[in-house]
Amino acid sequence: MEINQENIEKFVEKIKKERSNLGKVIDPIFNNFELEKKEILEVCQIGKFVYKIDTEIEIIDKPKPPNPDFIINYQKELIGLEHTQILTEDSSRYYKIKTLFDYAENIFSKKYPNINIHATISIKNDELNFKQSEKALLAKKIADIVRFSMLGAEMELPEFITRLRTAKHSQVTFTYNERKWQGPYLSKERLKQEIVKKEKKISGYKTSKKQLSQFWLVLLVGSLSSVSYQLNEKLDYSISSKFNRVYLMSDFEAKIIRIN
Repeated sequence: MEINQENIEKFVEKIKKERSNLGKVIDPIFNNFELEKKEILEVCQIGKFVYKIDTEIEIIDKPKPPNPDFIINYQKELIGLEHTQILTEDSSRYYKIKTLFDYAENIFSKKYPNINIHATISIKNDELNFKQSEKALLAKKIADIVRFSMLGAEMELPEFITRLRTAKHSQVTFTYNERKWQGPYLSKERLKQEIVKKEKKISGYKTSKKQLSQFWLVLLVGSLSSVSYQLNEKLDYSISSKFNRVYLMSDFEAKIIRIN
C-alpha cells in the first residue's frame, strides 16, 4: 500500500490547527481560575464541545454552585451551560479503583520527585474491594510497584494486579486499563432520567447575577470505560426539555448531537 506523503502532512497540519484553536478556547479559563483536577477535565471537555459547534462561543466564567457549570457568551448573549456525564448504575465500582490510582499518583509524585511516568495497570476481573482504612496502604504499594517496574527490578505483582506497563511521560499518570471497558448503549429512558434530574436546577440558575438569557445542557457519554454509555446511532434521541438546548457528546470521539 502506497503512503501518500502529502495526505499525511495535511493530516498533521489539521491536528496542529485543532490543538491551537482549542487552546484559544480553554486557555483563558486556565489562566484566570485555580482549578482542581476534575475541573480541568471539565474545561477540556467543554472546550472540545465549543470548538466543534462554534468557535465564536467564548467561555467567560466557571462559577461555583448553585450556578451553572459554565457561563458562555454566544451571539452577545450570556448563557448558562450545565454539563454532566451519564453513568451506569454500577459506576462506583469503577471510580473506587480510579480514585485509588489518583491517590497512588500523588504518593508517587511526593515520594519520587522529578520522575515522570505513565503507568497502565490492569486489575483482576476489573474488581478491587477494599476498606477505606486500607486505601492509603494500597496506594503506597501501587506507587512503589510502579517505581520498581521503571527500574526493571524483578518483582512479583500483587494478586490484584494482572498487568503493569510503564513508559516515560511528561507527567505522572496512572491509567486504569479495564479488561471489559466497553459500556452499554444509552437508552432513551436513561437519557430522560438524566435530563429531568438536571432540569430541577434551572430555577436556581435563574437567580444568577449574570442575567442569563438561555440554559444549555451537555451530556457526555463514550469515555472508553465500562460505566460510560455508548451512543446508539440507530436510535433517535430527540427529546423535549426545559433547557433551551440539549446536546449529547461522545467524549472520546467528540461527536455531538443536538437532541433539543
